Amino acid sequence: MGDPIHRQLRKAFGADVRSEAPLADSGAGIRISGIDLSQPLQTEQVNALFDALAQYRIMTLAGQDLDAFSAAHFERFANHWGAPLPHPSNFRRLGNTRYYEPELLPLEARPSTRVNAAFPDTLRCLPGADSPAVFVVTNVRDLRDEERQAGPKLVPSTTWHTDIEHHAIPLHVSMFLVHRAPVARDAPGGTWVPEWVPGPDDPQTDRYFEDSDPELLRLRRALPLNGETAYADTAAAFAALPAAEQARLSRIQVRRHSYNRNDQADFSPLVRTNPRSGIKSLHSPLWCPRPPTQIPIEIDGMSAQASRALLEEVEAHVLQPEFRYDHAHTPGDVTLWDLFMTIHVSPPMKENIQSLDDARLFYRISCKGEPALTLPRQDSSEWIGEHIFLEYTTPEEVIQAC
Repeated sequence: MGDPIHRQLRKAFGADVRSEAPLADSGAGIRISGIDLSQPLQTEQVNALFDALAQYRIMTLAGQDLDAFSAAHFERFANHWGAPLPHPSNFRRLGNTRYYEPELLPLEARPSTRVNAAFPDTLRCLPGADSPAVFVVTNVRDLRDEERQAGPKLVPSTTWHTDIEHHAIPLHVSMFLVHRAPVARDAPGGTWVPEWVPGPDDPQTDRYFEDSDPELLRLRRALPLNGETAYADTAAAFAALPAAEQARLSRIQVRRHSYNRNDQADFSPLVRTNPRSGIKSLHSPLWCPRPPTQIPIEIDGMSAQASRALLEEVEAHVLQPEFRYDHAHTPGDVTLWDLFMTIHVSPPMKENIQSLDDARLFYRISCKGEPALTLPRQDSSEWIGEHIFLEYTTPEEVIQAC
């Protein structure tokens, strides 16, 4: 009750709003209930949410009514946090490459259609899930006969990362709307999936370079097993460093590449300061966020070997248990995280599922640019053309959705 963020939330949303914070030992995480995001937000309310995320890095707005709350409402809400960036999964891939044509997939090939075909009588994506800005994050899809006969399989997680940190203007906030979360607990040990450990015969399925420090590899692979998203609090990790180390890291500039060493990536600071809270954090302190395909990061003035040594030392610090938070998802939750103040990783996943008890269905939107207290956003056409794929903006009918 003494938390100023809690008082600000009650003033903006009324006495029925409730908040719990922090959720993690590091000081990160706030869970807020009593806010209906199907309704447009007032300026004072948006300001309160901006301040809550700036302070706590990860924020859940719990209990949205999925019978009334759509993916269109979700996209409208996302516009307050930045311009939504269309996701490549919704577009045609240019041959066998990592590049995409500026053409939407036909409706029958979109992720939402495959979800709707998997359990046609009991599960359908929410209205608005076909938006170019909505990434359908799921293990639910219609199966071929041979896949159904083979049964469920375990797929390793992603690597620790932020979302699209290599752009000239990096993504600022990502968010999930949770539709389904797995409830099955049939793996050894009573978890949803067993712990995944790469074996000697399948190193190609691992997502990290094997020549990394063994203890760092152990920290990277210590993943949640019940469908949670794991976060590491890079603000708390920075605050825990000695003052001299903070000063040294604050002087470092890094160049982040995507999949092309010849891209025009500029140097940017490793340490960022949140403009609302003043909290300093390490922005994606990862030498190679998505190995082996992504180009490693370069530190200004350092060799490739020295860059790797420093950044893997920082990563090992950030992934310590005291900065780690495994977020359990509940249907109806909207969870946002600040991409400058956290890194995250998805869990190992059960695929080829044949039961809704194994279903994990989220909708994700990622945003870049300045926040907006009021909608529609006022980004210039020039800015949109330079920084947003396909010059996408959320349609007016979505902004006006009630």
